[in-house]
Amino acid sequence: MESDQIQDAAKNAVKVVMNADIVRLKPSDFAIASEHLSAAFSQDPLISYFLPEDTVAKGRALKHLSRGFLNFAQPYSHIYTTADDPKGVAIWLPPEAFQITFLQAWQAVTSGLLVSPFYMRWTRIKDFLALLKMQIQLHEKLSPEPHWYLGMLGVSPKCQGQGIGGMLLQPVLERADRTKMPCYLETTTPSAVRFYQRHGFEVVHQGMFVAHEYWAMKRYPKS
Repeated sequence: MESDQIQDAAKNAVKVVMNADIVRLKPSDFAIASEHLSAAFSQDPLISYFLPEDTVAKGRALKHLSRGFLNFAQPYSHIYTTADDPKGVAIWLPPEAFQITFLQAWQAVTSGLLVSPFYMRWTRIKDFLALLKMQIQLHEKLSPEPHWYLGMLGVSPKCQGQGIGGMLLQPVLERADRTKMPCYLETTTPSAVRFYQRHGFEVVHQGMFVAHEYWAMKRYPKS
């Protein structure tokens, strides 16, 4: 077997292992998943700006936000975790999630997302709403075509550095390549930018909001 064939076989073997290790998150695991997402985002500089300084209140706010997003994304069935037990979570929204319908509006109400600002610092709710408006406008401008959106990706701090984050991305990245669709996300740390670049994303916008950096990134489908 030639070297190129050996390399291809090795890559395919890795993909099989990775796919076997990643499964769709069950609603019964939403509680532990929101714990992991809360812990993963507790040090996020931009999100922390909006949250209470008190550790308990901050954790409560992050858990509510995470659980709300899990509830909102559940009908689309593209929330991924590790097979043995949840060590991390990737919440993807498919292209149809951005077709504004009564169902989407009802999901936003019933998921709990709409009350998330009430868990934040009262003095910074106006800033939070301004950020959301800016991100929505930027999202529409930079990715107007049908695409996949990575809403949240978080790995339990005690499990980081094991390649779990990259594995959680693969089901949708592989599907996006097969269907020739781009993927889009926002992030707020240089280390996250480097992580996503390793998985094919590129920076399409870099900006500042309340003295904190943020990036919009896009991944075009691979041949």
